[in-house]
Amino acid sequence: MRTIGFLGGMSYHSTILYYSQINAHVQRRLGSPHAASLILRSFNFADVAPLFTSNDWPAITSKFIAAAKDMKAAGADGLAIGCNIGHRIAAEVEAGAGLPVVHIADGTARAVREHGLKRVGLLATKAAMEEDFIKGRLMASGGLQDILVPESQDRDKMDGVIFDELSGGNPSEDTKQWMDRLVRELIDRGAEGLVLACTDLQFVVSPDAHGIPVFDTLELHARDLAEWVMREQ
Repeated sequence: MRTIGFLGGMSYHSTILYYSQINAHVQRRLGSPHAASLILRSFNFADVAPLFTSNDWPAITSKFIAAAKDMKAAGADGLAIGCNIGHRIAAEVEAGAGLPVVHIADGTARAVREHGLKRVGLLATKAAMEEDFIKGRLMASGGLQDILVPESQDRDKMDGVIFDELSGGNPSEDTKQWMDRLVRELIDRGAEGLVLACTDLQFVVSPDAHGIPVFDTLELHARDLAEWVMREQ
């Protein structure tokens, strides 16, 4: 079994889900008492979130690479970044640490392609909805013709909701209703499926509420990570 170095704590609520789902998948495949070989570096999100919201990518890159090098020294064979927005610098972390990064978008791209969808809606941080580090990978590998995102004013609002509210694990009823509206609007514009490209969005978006497939990048990434650690060296 290979060892994955996991950059987590973004938020700790989603990191708990990652840890649980990775190990549950390993145990389903290999039986009890097997679990993943995993090294966790959990950040204080209060320190990391301001760097994301201020687009201080040099500071984030330095922080991630330093942690990844520590995990490599401790025996990690590969890396996982436990948030979508952190994959904006996945290539830099991979090069700086000298370890492969298991990318969060790849499992989702395969799932979308297997469903035969051509147009999906995307909910994520503002950067992930507007830049190509998630969208480009989904388009290239998912067989998609279009990725739909909310209107500009809703994209502007999303980071505040994610970093100030969802990361605390206690979303308001107003936020749940707002997210519901965003999903309905994406469906009205032609979305055949929905990609949740933020690891905290599953706390406010029900996978069964709208009658279309929902692809949660956290769940699909956790499955990929479990499969990765079970491969031979």
